[in-house]
Amino acid sequence: MTTAEVIEKIREGLTGEYSVDMVYLEAEADRYRPMKNGREIENAIADLAFEIMPEDKRALLNKMMYLDGKRLDTVFAEAQKLANEKKTEESFRLTEALYTKIRMNYRETESEVYLSLRNTLEHQLYLYFYQPSKKLVRPVFDLSQMILLHGYNLLELRRAEEAVKVIGDAIRYNPMNTDAYFELAECYKILRQPEQLLSVTKETLEIAVTPVQISRCYCNLGYYAVEVKDYDRAVCFYYESEIYADNPFVTGELHHIYTITKKKIVPPTRDEVNAAFAHYDMKSGANQEVVGIISVLAKEAIENKDLSAIRFYLHMQYGLTNDSEIKEMMDRYDTIAKERGKKK
Repeated sequence: MTTAEVIEKIREGLTGEYSVDMVYLEAEADRYRPMKNGREIENAIADLAFEIMPEDKRALLNKMMYLDGKRLDTVFAEAQKLANEKKTEESFRLTEALYTKIRMNYRETESEVYLSLRNTLEHQLYLYFYQPSKKLVRPVFDLSQMILLHGYNLLELRRAEEAVKVIGDAIRYNPMNTDAYFELAECYKILRQPEQLLSVTKETLEIAVTPVQISRCYCNLGYYAVEVKDYDRAVCFYYESEIYADNPFVTGELHHIYTITKKKIVPPTRDEVNAAFAHYDMKSGANQEVVGIISVLAKEAIENKDLSAIRFYLHMQYGLTNDSEIKEMMDRYDTIAKERGKKK
């Protein structure tokens, strides 16, 4: 059935009693969600729910969820598409309106704070690092990513100083959003503010949960070291980044260092790498507090026999530790998942 046909059929089932109809619409959304066009149907059902809503409830929902008659996620999708097409100014007009809408309607209060934490891991990391005293309210939409796109557009429009402030707001709505920290690092590169770049890179390493994120941080450390003419340590950071993930830019960056120093670039020893990190009051590798939280979540998933979560956390744990015992467990649960898939 087409989305229009589904919605027409659902509309026929409405009773005119708001509380009854809302329960009915939620059930219909759950029923159609697995379908190929389930997301489209779900959005259409949401619009139908808004249509039948009493005026007082509609006014509140409109304030929080709609912009010029469109849901915020719809506006965001349009802005993202324009940005991907390099139509930055058009995208900017949409993201500016989104940013204003979010700042006006999702403000922190004395008792509550809006946070777009995307999964259990981000939630647990936030609780661990921030130990909040306020009630955490999760918005329907990913406010952090919406604001981040506005910051990206500002950066593309060569308004880096403004982008710093906006991206700071993206981080405020999700302090675990490493994408925002990386975009902030790009701002500091453009603004030629190496000390701020170093600071935000250290912050990012504290919450990094994948080898790719760690590798990118080490590349930024290399960039910083070149900026302050600390070339030998820059080489250490670039080589260390390659341990965690391949980066096509590293070869070029190492060649750039060679053109400056005229010294042959050779892989550093482990002692040299450790000394480079120690010089900046850092240690190589993932934050052990983050690894510990992931380990706890993996154990909980195993106790709950949640295969999807088990594999998610074990893969993440192994990526950060390269622990052979974790690898054995990971392979075992991957095999179980594969066998279950064959039975379906």
